[in-house]
Amino acid sequence: MPKPLRISPIALDPTNRKVLKVAVDLINDDGIASLLLPDNSPHGHLLVIDADNDIGRQVLEESRDGQVKLVLSEKRLEGKNLIWQEPPVRVTDMQELLTRICLRMKATFATQKAMDTPADNHKSAAVPASTESGKTESTQTTAVPSANTATPEDIQEPATPSKSLFHILLCARQQKACYQIRFDTTWLLIGGHNGTVASKNEADAKTIMMAPFKKLYIEQIDIVAFAKNAQEMNISTLDRLLWQAGVDFSDGRLLEGHDMAQPVRLKAWPNFTRNGFRQSHFKLAAIMARQPISLKELRKEADVARDEVVSFYNAAYAVGLIDRTATASDPGLQNGKPRTRRKSLLGMLARKLGFR
Repeated sequence: MPKPLRISPIALDPTNRKVLKVAVDLINDDGIASLLLPDNSPHGHLLVIDADNDIGRQVLEESRDGQVKLVLSEKRLEGKNLIWQEPPVRVTDMQELLTRICLRMKATFATQKAMDTPADNHKSAAVPASTESGKTESTQTTAVPSANTATPEDIQEPATPSKSLFHILLCARQQKACYQIRFDTTWLLIGGHNGTVASKNEADAKTIMMAPFKKLYIEQIDIVAFAKNAQEMNISTLDRLLWQAGVDFSDGRLLEGHDMAQPVRLKAWPNFTRNGFRQSHFKLAAIMARQPISLKELRKEADVARDEVVSFYNAAYAVGLIDRTATASDPGLQNGKPRTRRKSLLGMLARKLGFR
């Protein structure tokens, strides 16, 4: 059973409290697991606040930015993660509001879980937000990264997906998900389902890449919304942006489940013309294409800094160029040389000895 979303009624009068109670029961009947907490509890994922009284206004002012607030008020209110609704609110209206908000929150938490970013009940890492009326369809998700931590030379510490734009793009590609990423007035549409990026201008991707990650607003959208909003926009490949993000934002940290000691091999040559040529990348690609090799040994053989090896590997893996199934004991390899070359040498020897 999925954990229910906790809903806190704050300073509601008896009528609104009853409306909320019935609406919560209805969305539970629809399969949206939700739990109505006691009155004025501050621990809900969603706070439903009557801001037309002193208690409600005080709680709203003291609430955390990460909490989602459904605010009932005669006066239009705006704020981070705030959905405003003018009273009176009927049961059907409240049910519709809760359905939309709770589904968006559950989708956000599910994305966090899939990207191995546990949601903190007391400080949500990504929650929907809106400054529009609760009757509109506008919602917005803010993703906040956790702080970087240092890692020993060859000990793998998973890099959490919320840490950089790279992990968001990788999640989109792996899960075939769609995202809208915004910075001020600049925004990108990420189409993980078809491997594309849509932007108004060619320079928008660079602007997003250079923006502080904490300033990015990231919202998961569906395929229909992607197709509708991407019309008449510039289309580029997700792999190109993903490669650049992997190179720029890996910070010397391998992706989760990968190991410096595991033998890996390059399946295909990277597109250095499109992705930008670096001498160190060419050297790493040449060695990895020749034979399975661990990243630890690769670093020694190529005489390249660890961060450079990790960023190249992360980028290559993200765009599908890494074979993790080949091993150093692969029967197709002898002394680090491909089987095809060994066969040709044996053939030449056989012909010289008159066996062919």
